[in-house]
Amino acid sequence: MNPPAAQPVVVGGGPEALFAVTVFEDGVRAEMTTGPWSDSAGSLGVLADNVLGYALIEGAPAGLWSVSAEISLDFFRLPPVDGTTLRAEGRTLHATSATGLAEGSIVDAQGRLVSRCRQWGRYVALSGPAPEGRPTTTPTVGLLAKIREQVSAADGRAELRIDVGDDLVNPIGTLHGGISLWLAELTASAALARPDFVPASLTATYPRPFPHGEVATFRAEVVTAGRRMAVTRVIGANRAGKPCVVATVHHHIPG
Repeated sequence: MNPPAAQPVVVGGGPEALFAVTVFEDGVRAEMTTGPWSDSAGSLGVLADNVLGYALIEGAPAGLWSVSAEISLDFFRLPPVDGTTLRAEGRTLHATSATGLAEGSIVDAQGRLVSRCRQWGRYVALSGPAPEGRPTTTPTVGLLAKIREQVSAADGRAELRIDVGDDLVNPIGTLHGGISLWLAELTASAALARPDFVPASLTATYPRPFPHGEVATFRAEVVTAGRRMAVTRVIGANRAGKPCVVATVHHHIPG
């Protein structure tokens, strides 16, 4: 049996800055200061992916790193935008030499449950030293607004094309899983175009990464929509047309 890995070195970068996420030293706890960037359910993606991913990395065999295979979130209320703090915590439920499963929760300043989340991870060997990332800086609201403006939608479909740049990647240089969750929910909600509906759940599977410098195209299509619920499918593909993210978003009318 391989010895357990040392506690992971927690690093921040562009995604954490964009969504005002601070990860504590143990990696499995984090908080998010709410604001204009937290105006959708998908904005919880970076917060969730951090605590779940670091929980899996903490339990990884020595020399291995965890990459997201699937991330799921259930939403119980929309995040606020009033400057209050959301807190998240993750833990590993199961791990082998190749895969792991973590679960977590996100609560608001009153201790109310905002989301439950889980992540399947795949353990991969690092080709070099452990990732160092970049220091977390002030949230850049302008980039998120620019991305939102690039979404085109009509007739139950939506599309968004972005460059995978420095502000959107994780410490190993690929599109951050939490960013892809936000993009999937953003395009799904645009395709549905029902302001009375809110996301109930979001599940994304990652068959391959979006490396830094890639062009990512997210296309959403409403599969079914009724009076109180809807299901939208989202595919995020690379330049070659190969899917890197396959997501399903379940919207409903709460209450």
